[in-house]
Amino acid sequence: MNKFFRILRKTETIITVISMIAFTIVGFLQVFFRVFLKSPLAWSEEACRYLFIWSMMLGAILVAAENGHFRVDFLVSKLPDPLQRITTGLSCLLMAVFSLLIIYYGYKLMMSNTTRVSPALGIRMMYIYLIFPINGILVLLHLAEGIVKGGKEK
Repeated sequence: MNKFFRILRKTETIITVISMIAFTIVGFLQVFFRVFLKSPLAWSEEACRYLFIWSMMLGAILVAAENGHFRVDFLVSKLPDPLQRITTGLSCLLMAVFSLLIIYYGYKLMMSNTTRVSPALGIRMMYIYLIFPINGILVLLHLAEGIVKGGKEK
């Protein structure tokens, strides 16, 4: 099980880094062509937008894998141990519900755009929106990993 999550985390990290590098390169090319060559690339703005969405959602998965989402640790650490466990459990439950909503509505969004094509890139929009269910599923997996490990920091 640990090996599975180690490989998963490494894969998630590599894909996130690649998408962020691609976002940076395309953004740089967009500015370079528009400002210096006075000939903007027709596809670059759209590519930047979609790469940003993917980078953001992939980054959220990495944060979930490291148990690093926003928490009010200062207040929780002042509570007695049983209340800390309840607060942590409630936080995990809320994240799981939110992830399930992302999976459900992301899937609906993806399936409602199976034939729609992006204007400049010509990519089916369902592939752009695929990141939403992927995000929800992987965040749920990492939540389950944290629960199995007893909620300990990774």
